[in-house]
Amino acid sequence: MDLPPIVDAHRLPATPDTAAGLAELLAASGVQRSVLIQPEPSDDATSAGLDAASHDDVVAAAAVWVDVTSRNLGKTLRQVERNRKLRGICLPAYREADNHWLTRPDVLQGLREAAKRGLSLDVIVEPRQVPSVRDLARTLPELRIAVAHIGSPFIARSEREPWGVHMLNLAPCANVSVKLSGLVTLDTEPWSTAHLRLFVEPMVRLFGYRRMMFGSDWPHHVSVATYEQVLQATIEAAGPMTDGQLANVLGGTTSAFYRLD
Repeated sequence: MDLPPIVDAHRLPATPDTAAGLAELLAASGVQRSVLIQPEPSDDATSAGLDAASHDDVVAAAAVWVDVTSRNLGKTLRQVERNRKLRGICLPAYREADNHWLTRPDVLQGLREAAKRGLSLDVIVEPRQVPSVRDLARTLPELRIAVAHIGSPFIARSEREPWGVHMLNLAPCANVSVKLSGLVTLDTEPWSTAHLRLFVEPMVRLFGYRRMMFGSDWPHHVSVATYEQVLQATIEAAGPMTDGQLANVLGGTTSAFYRLD
């Protein structure tokens, strides 16, 4: 299959020991650009992630963790914005016990400040928190939101509800896109493309290809699948697609969301 230019919308920072190997994997799969995601709630990890982005020619954009509840958020954002590849922030909301953490007043205040600066939000949630993403999207329609791993449904348990209903209610929010990332690691081992399709197909109907992005979630997949397998599984689970639809999923949506062009 002849593939359009690929942008990996969700990969983690490489270490010095893994950088060369990752570059080879991306090149072999036809990936021209990637988005570096730094979800660890650590200032040191964010600094390291931005440094890695600066020295990686394949990284076209980065979204990193910052403490959006900090009184020093403005100063922090000014610091991270010095990196020309910064496009957004990333919040691992799944770590929070409060299902509505994303709509707490202090969190909303921080995200409002990020949106004013033109930054997007990558958010990693569990199904229990998807309703809060909807509430956030309605409260801050100017904030572009990418939901990682299609909301992390319990694929291994074949549990499509209440995740499915929550995503149905989220889909009308035009400022929300979803990432087809992390799917093989959410499935049982061995994983199955046919099984993944049961969860991806509803997202196609709800969000459409203009709001869907391929993401490898490298290196989390390496214990269960190769990079090429992850890419092919994503294409097959989201298909069949026209050339234009495939181009959106593999790069067009990501390029628009992260303002790469």
